[in-house]
Order: sequence, then structure tokens, then C-alpha cells
Amino acid sequence: MSRALVAALEGLVVLDFTRLLPGPFCTQLLANLGADVIKIEDPALGDYMRSVPPLVDGTSYPFLMVNRGKRSLAVDLKTSEGQDILRQLSGRADVVVEQFRPGVMARLGASYDDLAMMNPRIVYCSFSGYGQTGPYKDLPGHDLNFEALAGILAVTRSGSDPRPAIPGVPIADLAGAFNAALAILAALRTRDRTGRGEFIDLSIYDTTVALMVLGLARYFATGEEPIAGETLLTGTFPFYALYETKDGRWLSVSAVEPKFWVRMCELAGAPELSERQFAEEPDRAAVAETLAARFREKTLSEWERIFEPERLPIAAVKRLPEVVGDPHVAARNLLPAVDIPGLGKRRVIAHPAKHAVTTIANPARVPKKGEHTEEILRSLGFSARQISGLSKKGIVAT
Repeated sequence: MSRALVAALEGLVVLDFTRLLPGPFCTQLLANLGADVIKIEDPALGDYMRSVPPLVDGTSYPFLMVNRGKRSLAVDLKTSEGQDILRQLSGRADVVVEQFRPGVMARLGASYDDLAMMNPRIVYCSFSGYGQTGPYKDLPGHDLNFEALAGILAVTRSGSDPRPAIPGVPIADLAGAFNAALAILAALRTRDRTGRGEFIDLSIYDTTVALMVLGLARYFATGEEPIAGETLLTGTFPFYALYETKDGRWLSVSAVEPKFWVRMCELAGAPELSERQFAEEPDRAAVAETLAARFREKTLSEWERIFEPERLPIAAVKRLPEVVGDPHVAARNLLPAVDIPGLGKRRVIAHPAKHAVTTIANPARVPKKGEHTEEILRSLGFSARQISGLSKKGIVAT
């Protein structure tokens, strides 16, 4: 089968008004799929992510990870001239992604209704913490708040420890980014059929609540709250748990299927537990204690050598350097080294889907703030003199 000659979103223009992590991660996915993403930045401040450490030769690596392949237009949207530029650009755009609080874009004269009057085909995604409606809509928020309010933190603890654990990954932000990209693609497909774009109210909080699918299923069916440490996914059963090894490392055990449980017990030197997979308390605690004692008898590498040939659902809790060096990561080309202008070879995250036909880009260039301002304004018909005048007034940065 021959590969496609173009990427899936080639020819589509995305105006990206977002900053920091969730919005830029979403538009990075669109850039990977071939979209021309124009990053709209403030001429003075730019995207705050540009200053987030660690820096490599003056470039923020976190910024690099979610802004490759985009073009940067630095324009002051609080000025009438800046708003005029935005309107002209929106007339040619396919997608707008904005991440301001509800009402901000309307005050700039750039609400969906404003832009759709000029360009009825535009797909407009308002990507916010709590959505455009509801009592939380005007609240500020970050990933931890969304996880807290959605009930995730209430179940991310173990045993009798009452303290919720802060996940080491911004789950809500990143899930919201994937959901936003999905919603945009759905709206583009609808536009293909109807000829019209639409408004998308994308809430990170809504997305995070949706992640509680199993907890909500239990609650709706039984009225029982999923208590941390008392459900399958929070470690109540010995066959789905974490065990410390002799060298202070950890193994994740998810021997849910009986055949895996029996074989694991045999290899762990506890065959007597094979019939007690679903033991009730207090026997369940005794099973867990026996397994914990067995796993502490050997190092992580020793257990890996025992379990790996058996193809059991048991895996090491890996540290990030081990993930980077993992042969499976290499085989899947998940973290390729790309030649980034000005920075040399740098490792990045590949698009997390392997298509048989669709071409996936692996953008390398990281835009400097305002790097493409002149290029974009010229495409709108601005003369060199006009651009220079706007720059002198601080309305744009080039």
C-alpha cells in the first residue's frame, strides 16, 4: 500500500491563541497531522511557556515539546489594529483554538459569532477549565483542581493513608488536549458534510469527569462510592497491586486472569496462594502480606529475569531514564532525535499513533516569538512600510 502524498490536515490553517500546556499540546497534535498552526502571541510577553525551565541554549525544552512546526505571529490584540489583523487572518483560517476565560475573546471582537459572520466555515474551539456555562465557568484552575473536583484525587491513595496523592503527570490537562483535538476533527468532518463550521465548548473539567467512567459506573449501579484502597483499581486485591523488591524498586502486578495468577504464585514461590486469588478479608490481607514478603526476597532485575520469559502481565515501575532507553520505545520510534535548527539533535515525542497510509509529520523547527509576523502580514497584503509602522508602535513584533 502506497503512502498518502499529503498529511491528513495539510492545507488547513489553525489560529492558536493558547499558551502553557493544554492548548499547545492540542495544536501540536494538529501540526503533527500537517496543519499550518499559527501561534498568536503577545508582542511583549509571548507564551509564558517560553521561560519554563529547563532551557537548552536559551530555548525552553517544555516549550519545544509542544510548539514544533508552528509559525509565530506576535500581535497586540488589545489594539484596534491588532484586532483588524485578527479579523483578516480569521477570514482565511479553518480552525481557531482559544484558551481564555469565557468572554475575553468577545471583548476582543473575536467571538465565534464575530468570526463566523466573516467566515461561516470556521471551526472555533473554546478550550477552558470549566466550560462556557455553569457555576464554575469563571473560576481559575489548573490540572490539580480539575482532578480534585472530578473525584480522581479521592481515589488516588492507598491503604489507610487519608492523603490524596498528587499524580506526577498532568492527567486532566493532557486528556483535555486530546479531547480538544478529537472535537476539532469531528467538527471539520461535519463541515465537510454541511459546509459550515461550528462552536466547540471544550472543558478540561468535563473531560476529567469522563475519565471517572468506572467509578461512576459503580456509583450509578450500586450507590457505593469507590473508596481508595477498597476497589480493584486502587489496590484492594493482591492480584492488582504494587510490590516492593529487595533493592527498593517496585513491580506492578496485574494478574487478573486466573491463569496468570496461578503461574505468578508458582514463580514467586507461593503456590499455596493459587486458590486464594479472590480471598475475602481477613484472608485477603494475609495473601498480600505473603506475596509482599516473597517479592522482597529478590531484586527487580532478578524478578524480571524470572517473569519476562513467561509473558505475564507483570512490569517494572520504570524511572524515566529507563523509559528513554527502553528497547520497545526504540522499536516504536516513540522518542526520536530530530535536527532542530539552532539546537542540533534533540529528542522529542513522536505523534502517538502509527498510520498505515496517512502521512504524519515530525516537525523540528521551534518558532521564535514573532518569527513569522512579517511573513504572515505580507500574505494579508500589508506592505513593508505598514509592517514597520506597526512594529514601531509595539502592535506587532517581528
